[in-house]
Amino acid sequence: MLQAFETHIRKNSFFTSNQRILLAISGGLDSTVLAHLLISCGFKPALAHCNFQLRGKESVADEKFCQALAKKHKLKFFSRCFDVAKHGKENSSNIQLAARQLRYEWFHELLAENEFDYILTAHHAGDIVETLLINLLRGTGINGLKGIPERNGKLIRPLLPFSKEELERYAKEQKIRHRIDHSNAESKYERNFIRNKVVPLLRTINPQLEATFLKNTLHFQQEADIVREFLSEKATDYTTQTPDALFINRNRLRHERHIESILHYILSGYGFNGTQQKNIATLVRNAEGSGKIFRTATHLLASDRNDLILKAIPKAEPELMIPDFEALKNLAILKVRKLSKFSLPKEKEFVVCASRLVFPMIIRSRRTGDRFRPFGMKGSKLLSDYMKEQKLNTFDKENCSLLVNGNNEIMWLLGFRSDDRYRVKGTEKDLLKLTIID
Repeated sequence: MLQAFETHIRKNSFFTSNQRILLAISGGLDSTVLAHLLISCGFKPALAHCNFQLRGKESVADEKFCQALAKKHKLKFFSRCFDVAKHGKENSSNIQLAARQLRYEWFHELLAENEFDYILTAHHAGDIVETLLINLLRGTGINGLKGIPERNGKLIRPLLPFSKEELERYAKEQKIRHRIDHSNAESKYERNFIRNKVVPLLRTINPQLEATFLKNTLHFQQEADIVREFLSEKATDYTTQTPDALFINRNRLRHERHIESILHYILSGYGFNGTQQKNIATLVRNAEGSGKIFRTATHLLASDRNDLILKAIPKAEPELMIPDFEALKNLAILKVRKLSKFSLPKEKEFVVCASRLVFPMIIRSRRTGDRFRPFGMKGSKLLSDYMKEQKLNTFDKENCSLLVNGNNEIMWLLGFRSDDRYRVKGTEKDLLKLTIID
């Protein structure tokens, strides 16, 4: 196995003896064998051990074993204790997920702080089988069938072509001592159940299970690349990116055969769950639901007449109190300038007579029941009705700001329309121009 391992390292140019590598080591069979293989090939990896404190004295013994291994071979050694149970509770994640998050966060800290070139883990062919089966059980697209990549940035998994049986045989031949985690024999965790119960049954059907899955994942990886290229082209056809929003042309997308897949590609990474994506696809296909909104923790997608509009959710701004004229002049969002004579305001401008201002004024978001008198009209109108008549999109309705005078009258729907009550009269001289600062 040593020769096959060395050939695999050289053939794929994973790393050289001049580069600094960090090996994640638990003390178990897989990572201990990987450490011995690397040392036998002339590499000097640093060892990093996570003590999750889940097995009492056994966890302490694991850490001491790894430390002794590093000392024996004069390797640099890092270790850290983690309170996995506490982290899982605080982040609403199970023990295994919490351990994974903590482990990789720490590994990347070590990589940055010590200028290591690569992090190595001891995943092998059996892990590919387990991961693929887990993804299938949870529901997956083609990306979930790609298995475990040998390279992922600075993370390398050099044992993926080798089976568990090969590692066990090599350890026995070389008399390599290692720690045994007896909890792996328990099947209460999903991965352990698949490893202990499902995989042995599948192996009775196909004794070369790991080799077959490894070959399949190589095919899936290539096919996933083809699918990704296709979806990327489709996404370009149906989307328009602006500085603050992504527009998805729902009218054109409606005629696509693969609406769900294209939307999944476009929306992945924004936190929309499977049910939301299904509902969005149905909305597009049936040409319905204008004004409907879908939210995630970070983004909002609104269905407009022609487009699906995706924007990041802005941080909620409190009401902005303007106690006096000096505060008005110093606002970060408005530029205030005195005018010697009236000039017609542009889209982001509002011209008003200074003597009409009543302090304190406020800038706030809209409220239910807000009314104003749009410029050019005699009667008042609900702000919501005005927005509907003007066909403002959902985001403009959600994020609009109002300049409200000290007498509680809305003076200006910022960026859209001023109130007719504040129309400049011909005799008024002390004029101010308020301009929105982008």
